[in-house]
Amino acid sequence: MVLLVRGAALLTVLLPACGFSSPGSSGGGGGGDDGPAPDASVDAAEPDSGGDAPVNLKLYAASNQMLYRLDVDLKTSTLIGPIGPAGDPIDIDGLALYGHTLIGITDGGGNLISIDKDTGLTTSTITLSPQGPWGGMTVIPAGELEAMPVVLAGLATDGQLYRIDPATGFVGAIGSFGGAYRFFSDLAWVKGAGLYGTLTGGNCQDVCFAKIDPATGAATVFRSNLGTNLFGLSGYRGTLWAFNSAGPILSVNQTSGLMAIEFDPQIPWTEAAQ
Repeated sequence: MVLLVRGAALLTVLLPACGFSSPGSSGGGGGGDDGPAPDASVDAAEPDSGGDAPVNLKLYAASNQMLYRLDVDLKTSTLIGPIGPAGDPIDIDGLALYGHTLIGITDGGGNLISIDKDTGLTTSTITLSPQGPWGGMTVIPAGELEAMPVVLAGLATDGQLYRIDPATGFVGAIGSFGGAYRFFSDLAWVKGAGLYGTLTGGNCQDVCFAKIDPATGAATVFRSNLGTNLFGLSGYRGTLWAFNSAGPILSVNQTSGLMAIEFDPQIPWTEAAQ
C-alpha cells in the first residue's frame, strides 16, 4: 500500500494498536489517500475534499478479531467486521491511525498491517524485525515531533519504548522507562499534551498511568492502582481515553489519572486507535 501526498509517493506500509492480553472473544481499514496526512486526533480535511470541508475523523477500536467505529458524541459503537484477509480473521496487538490510514500489529507482534476502515480487510503486510510480542502502537502525527509521522510501540513485559519504521518493519529501542517499570498494554499520543501509556512493575501496584518522553522513553507515573482490565488507550480529539475490557469507555484526567465513564457499549475491548 502506498500513501500519497498531493500525488507523490510518501511511504509504503504493510501491517495489523493497543494491548497484549485479550479477554474472552466477542462477535462484535487502510488504503492510500491523496492529500496531506492529517492529525488523526483532531478535525481534518478528507483527502478527496480538496482540503476545504473539515470533518471529524472517526475513532476505531477492536475487540479481539472485530473492528468497530465509535461516535463519542452519540455514544455509539458500530461493528465494521472481522480484521484480516477475507475469511481468515486475525487478532491484533496494536491499532493506530497513520494520517487517514488505519494500521495495526498482528497478534504476537509478527507483522505490521494496514486495514481498510470500511471493511476490516487487511490491504498490506510487512514483517517486523526483530520478531517479538510488539503491541500498544501509537502514531505521533507529522510536525508534532518530527517532520514525518513517528510510529511507537511497546514490548510485552519489557522496560523500553520502541520505534517502528513503517517502510521496512525495523523495530528499534528508544530508551528505558526507568524505575523498573515494564510495558503493560498500550500507548496513546494526545495532541498538545504528549505520550501516555499503561505500565506495570516498579511502584505501579498492578498497573499505572504514565506520561512518557517520546525522545528518551523516560516515564513519569501519575496514577497507580488501576487494576489489569485496561487494554486500550486513545488520544482521540485531544482527550486521553481508556478502554476497559468489560465494556466501559472512560475519559482520563491527564494530571490526576481519575477516570469517568463516558459510555458503555458492553464490548470486551482489546485495542483502540488514537
